[in-house]
Order: sequence, then structure tokens, then C-alpha cells
Amino acid sequence: MTRLQQFLNLLFLPLIIAGAFFLVKKWIADKPEREVRKPPIVVPRVAYVERSVAVVTPKIKTFGNTRSFFEANISAQVGGEIKTVSNIFNVGNTVRQGDLLVEIDPADYLTIIAQSEAALTQAQQTVAEEKTRSVIAAEDWVASGRDLTSASDFTLRKPQLAAAESTVASAEATLQQARLNLERTKVRAPFDAIVTARSASPGNVASIGLTLGTLISRDKSEVRLPLTPEQVALIKIPGSSSTVATDSVSTAVVTSPAQPHLEWLARLVRTEPGVDLQNQVVYVIAEIDNPFDDPEKFLPIGAFVNVEIPARPVSDCYQIPATALVEDSFVWLIDGEDMLQKQAVERRHSSEDLTLVGLSEPPIADPLRIAIRPLASFEEGQKVKPFSISQPNAE
Repeated sequence: MTRLQQFLNLLFLPLIIAGAFFLVKKWIADKPEREVRKPPIVVPRVAYVERSVAVVTPKIKTFGNTRSFFEANISAQVGGEIKTVSNIFNVGNTVRQGDLLVEIDPADYLTIIAQSEAALTQAQQTVAEEKTRSVIAAEDWVASGRDLTSASDFTLRKPQLAAAESTVASAEATLQQARLNLERTKVRAPFDAIVTARSASPGNVASIGLTLGTLISRDKSEVRLPLTPEQVALIKIPGSSSTVATDSVSTAVVTSPAQPHLEWLARLVRTEPGVDLQNQVVYVIAEIDNPFDDPEKFLPIGAFVNVEIPARPVSDCYQIPATALVEDSFVWLIDGEDMLQKQAVERRHSSEDLTLVGLSEPPIADPLRIAIRPLASFEEGQKVKPFSISQPNAE
């Protein structure tokens, strides 16, 4: 390469580079700008319920296990061989007050009665003899020319007569006890009951205090119900006032998961005086009358039950789904222009399926349209597409 060529290369190379730069810059400048698309405004669909102010009577829900009102362990009061066991004395059977359940062999007690009667007759004979001797002693004293008032009691045989009369009284008591023991050989039901256990069998030897079976009262049963302080504040528990009339006793509805289609009526009759130290609940006792009378509504002892107790009415409140309450302080309302409005509320009662709130300020309309599943992105005045939960496909 000659010097001229080298000179030309050095001269035109910057010109070529500069020309290419300006061409690229002009091409970029002449390129049309890309159109910026704005994202469409999304109006969320919001489910709501309509609620008007009302007076609502909530139901306090609690639970417990049924237990017998009376439970008696039938025991032998005298000893001896069990002679017979009644056919009605079997588990599940109903027995009435006075029904014969078990009979103990009475032979020994008949012998004791005969001996006691003989002892009583002997004592009575002794009394008669002492009375005669007392009369003769008094006559002899007078016949001797002495004043009867000067005679001692011993001379007139008064202590001897008193001793004989005491022996008669003792013999009568012994005979009465023997007859009572004879009657106790027949073990009878102390009240109307249902047999829940039986251990007596013919031929067994019963001793005093030996349990022969167990009975529970059939007239009523009871349930021990735990109530929280919040629940107690909503109902009138028995024992809270000494002037509560009988006809104002609170009632409750009892249901059992084992028999979901049946209901029993219970009465709140008393409150236990203590508070559970672990969970601070108060226990109220509810009684169920005649739980065994209807074979189709048989409520067994020990069954787990759910109980609903009507509470005091709550006035000027709105019944809303629990999901509608935000931070336990406000709800989202939908106004007439389908805009969101925040409404401060005060929770007055809540349970698994019921929440009652009161408004902290006058409502924007009546009835209110309350959003039931508010989003965290909700803003005051935001436009929404509302639909009632009864019309989920509404546009």
C-alpha cells in the first residue's frame, strides 16, 4: 500500500463512521413511537346482603351430657341367702315405687320374731306378777296398822315393777326390730326408676351393705351446662334473683347428635355456686321432665346433647354474616350509586352462625346493602358491581 492510499484511508474512515452514526440516529428518530395502552379499569363484583334494623333474640348455644336426677345403689339391709329375684329387676326395665325386687330367705328372721314374741310374753307376765305383788305389799302394810305413806318404794315393790315394765318395753322394741328385719328381707324399689345394673342372683348370700343393683329416676334427668361470662350476661340464670317467679324460669331446647330429628324441652332450675378455675365458666343445671316416657323420644343417660337457650332480645341491631365484619369495628356498605362506603359498627353479640352489630352513626339507607366478603383492596368511594347472594349470576 502506497503512502497516498494510507492517507486516504485515514482521511475517509472518520467520515464513514460519522456518516453511519448520523444515519442510525436519524433512523431511530424517525421510528414511530409505540402506542401506550392503559389497562382497563376493573370493577369488582361484590356479593351483599340486605339488612334492616331489627330486634333480634339470639340463642345461646352450649352443650353437656345427660345424667340421672336420682341414682340409687340398692343394697341389702339384712344378711341371708337370696331366695328370689323379680323378673322386672333386669337392666332396662321400669320399676315402680314399692315393687319387689329381691327377697332374702326369711327363715332366720321368723325364728327371731318367735323368740322375741316369747320374750315379750314372759316380760308381760312378769309385769302382771309385780303389779299383784305391789298391791299385796300395800295391803299388808296397811293391815299392820301403819300409814301407807311411810312405806318405802322398795317395800311397795315399785322399783321391781318399773324394772319389769322396762323389760316389756325392751322386748317390744326387740320384736319391732325383728319384724322390721323380716320386712327388709323383701328389697323394694324406693321410687319410680329404670334398672341400670343388677348383680343379685338366686342362691347368692347377701350381706348388709352389699349392692344388689342400681336404679335411676325416670321422672326427670338433668344436664350440666357451661356458660361463659358473655353468655351469662345475655340470659337470666336461676338463682340470680330471689324474686324470680316459677313461670319465668328460662327454658331451653335440647338436641342430640345421635337423634338429630328429635328435640326435648328443658328448664334451667339452678346454678352451681362456684366458678370453674381453669376456664372461668359458670355451670347451670337444666332439668328434662319424663325423658323416658315416649319410646320414640328416649333420651338415654350419658348422651351428649346440644342445648339452645333464648337470650334477652337485642334491639336496634343488624344481623350480618360473620365474614362481613372487618377488624371487629366496621363493615363495607354499597350505596345507591354502587359505591363503597365504610361504616363503623359495634359488635353486640356473636356466635358460630350469627353476628349482631349496632351502627355508630345514622345509616346511609334502609335497608343496608352490606358486603359479605370484603377485599383488602377496598377503598372508600370505589365503584363495584353488586349482586345479592340470592342472585349469584346477576350482572
